[in-house]
Order: sequence, then C-alpha cells, then structure tokens
Amino acid sequence: MSEHRHGRRLLLHLFQLGVIALGSYVLANLWNAANATKDHAVELPIDAHVPLLPWTTVIYLGFFLLYIVPARMAYGHQERMDELGRIVPMMVAWTMLHSLFFVLVPAEVPRSVTPSDAWLLETIRSSDHPWNAWPSLHVVHVILLAGLVDRWTAVEQRPQRRPILGLVVMLVVLSTFTTEQHYVWDAISGAITGSVGWWLITKRMAVLQPNTADTAD
Repeated sequence: MSEHRHGRRLLLHLFQLGVIALGSYVLANLWNAANATKDHAVELPIDAHVPLLPWTTVIYLGFFLLYIVPARMAYGHQERMDELGRIVPMMVAWTMLHSLFFVLVPAEVPRSVTPSDAWLLETIRSSDHPWNAWPSLHVVHVILLAGLVDRWTAVEQRPQRRPILGLVVMLVVLSTFTTEQHYVWDAISGAITGSVGWWLITKRMAVLQPNTADTAD
C-alpha cells in the first residue's frame, strides 16, 4: 500500500479518535453538567495534599501529542497499519463505554479559584466541565498508547524505551492531579481500566492474527 493511502488511513483513525471517541466524552460531560443530581466522586485523604500547579497544564494538554508517536511508527509499515486499523476501533469502543459509565455514575471534582495568570488552565476549565472524573480517560489512553508503542518497539530497544514510556505515563498521571482535573482515585481506576483495555486488545489481536510475526522493528 502506498504511503499516500497510509496517510488517508491515519486521517480516518484521527477522525475515529478525535470525533467519535472524544465526541462521546464531550456529550457525557455536557449531559452531566446539565442533568447530574448525584455526585459519585471518590476523594482520598491524599487529595488534600495535592497542590494546584497551573504550569502542568502544558503536560496535561501535551498528552494529545502522544497520538503522533504510534501514528509515526505505523506510517510506511503495512503490518502496523493493519494492526492500527483493528486497534483504533477497539480504543474508540472502550472510550465510549467509559463515557456511558460517566453518565450512569457521574462524578465531579471541585476546583479552586483559577490564578489570574493561568490562562491555559482557565481555557480547559471553561470548555471541560468538572464531571467525568473517574476513571480518568487521560490515564486510560496514555496506558493504551504506551502499550502500543511498546508493542512496536524492537525487543533489544525496550530496556531503553520503557523507562521513557514510564516517565511519560507518570507525568501525564501527575498532571491530572495538579490541574485539579481529577482525584487520585480517578487515576487509579483509570490505570485499572486502561490496563484491562490493553489486555483485551492484545487478546483480541492474538485471535485475529494468530500467525502474525512480531511487528516490532
């Protein structure tokens, strides 16, 4: 398949993730902001000690750039593109299930006053209502993306890349606390459902491609 067709397929996957998956989150968020009457947020004692660090908004938003990494790894590799064509719909379905959970079990995280110079944080708060708290989709997706990158990393390169992946995951998780977007429990539950999601994806891929060789470099 030509690289031109690979580019078109990547745009399709971007549409699936950016419009369908993210759209389901936005709809659940708007629904809860207008209709939720009961709050199921889980606040742990440690949450009282987490500071608001507006500068970590850069990390929180920078998370979305991580989707470029597996896209770049797949571009020009037919087998990876085929895998991506199967994995992305599963990621979308997993996200939509979470969005349904948000509506059934609404959870709100209270926010302190936004500092006057934290315009980027205020941008998030003005567009994202403080609902859909747990599980944290940021954590869910960063685990799925890290799993995908690790899957396509050559075995001999994994000892060098895994610490970097671990650091990226940790920074994204911490940014969900320090921007007051989530409680600690939200990240814990996101890590659980994200790990379960990746396990289901790998199991499904094993069924779909039982005789496929490792797609790592």
